[in-house]
Amino acid sequence: MNRGHEENGGVVPIEMILARLLRIGSIIAAILLAAGIAAMLLVGASFAPGLITAGLVVLLATPIMRVLVAGVVFAKEKDWLFALFCLVVLCSLAAGVILGRGE
Repeated sequence: MNRGHEENGGVVPIEMILARLLRIGSIIAAILLAAGIAAMLLVGASFAPGLITAGLVVLLATPIMRVLVAGVVFAKEKDWLFALFCLVVLCSLAAGVILGRGE
């Protein structure tokens, strides 16, 4: 198993794909959070809480996307055991969100 996909004639390991995803998600979350905090402190903008919430949602969604992308990559590689592990983790996360709502 090559644990990656072809890009520009070379193989990109899954670790590089997932690291890139985490880096992009973290940067987007940081930008949204910083913009929200700056808007709140500097001008008292009414949209600031929305930016902060969006940043937190992106920050929380980033590891979930990591598991999802890893599952897709494993399924494409026909590495069914690891794809199954990713599915179990996603189901556990979904159960935690559903059961943790505290209604």
